[in-house]
Amino acid sequence: MKIAVCEDDAFEMKLICKNLEAALHHLAAKTELACFLNGEELLGRIRAGETYQLYLLDIMMAEGRDGIEIAKEICGLDLEPQIAFLTSSRDYAVEAFAVGAIHYLVKPVTKQAVQAILERWQTNRAQEECLCVQSGREIRKFPKSQILYIKSKDRGVEIHMENRKWNSWVKAPFHIIEKELEQEAKFARIARGCMVNLEHARRFDTAECFLVNGEVLPVSRREHSKALNRYNDFLFWKMKQEGGDCAQTAGTAPGRYC
Repeated sequence: MKIAVCEDDAFEMKLICKNLEAALHHLAAKTELACFLNGEELLGRIRAGETYQLYLLDIMMAEGRDGIEIAKEICGLDLEPQIAFLTSSRDYAVEAFAVGAIHYLVKPVTKQAVQAILERWQTNRAQEECLCVQSGREIRKFPKSQILYIKSKDRGVEIHMENRKWNSWVKAPFHIIEKELEQEAKFARIARGCMVNLEHARRFDTAECFLVNGEVLPVSRREHSKALNRYNDFLFWKMKQEGGDCAQTAGTAPGRYC
C-alpha cells in the first residue's frame, strides 16, 4: 500500500506520518509513505507515472493551489483515487465530499482518526470489484463498474473505460477475460470478440447496441437474441435490486431500461 501525504506544515507532517505508521502497524499492513510539502510536487510525481492507493491532502496550503483543487486534478490523472482531506475546520466538509473524498480529518490528527480512515479505505477497496488482467509481468486492474466494453484486437484486448483517458490495450487472450465476466449479470457478449457492460447500455435494436455515452456497437445476428435476453434479464435484476420500475420501451427491441 502506497500513501501520499501532502501537507505544507512540517510539524503537522511529522505528526501525521507518526500516527500513520502506528495505525498501519496495528493493522499489520505493509506500506510506503510519500511526503509532499506542496501539491505541485505531488502532481508532478503522478504525471511521471507514480501511483498511490490513498491520498491525504491538506485543504489549506500557504502557497499554490488548495487541496480541493489538487484533488480535482488528481481525479483526472488517477483512475480510482481514494482521497481524505486534512483540515483545521469542519467548514470544508461539503467541498471535500463534492470531489469524492472518503473522509476528512480535523487537525491535530490522532492515531484513532487515521486508523478510521484506513479502515474506510479498506472497505471501499473491497467493495470496488476489479477485472484483473495479466499483461506481461504486471497485473492491470480495471474497476468493473467503469468498463464500457471490451474488444479483441491485435492479439490482445482493448478495454474501453467510462473515462476515455483510461482506455487501454493489454496483451491478454479475449477468451480468458470473457470466461471471467460471462457469469456476471451485467456483462454480455454482443459479437465475436466483443463484450459490453449492460450497465452502460441505453438500448438495443436489431443490429446495434447504443451506449449511454453516445457510442454505438454492432451486434451480430448470431449473438443478438442471446444478448437481448441477457439485457432484459439484467434490467429485471436491476429493477429488483433498486426497487424501481422500468417504464420505457427501447427502440424496436423489447428491451426496457430504468
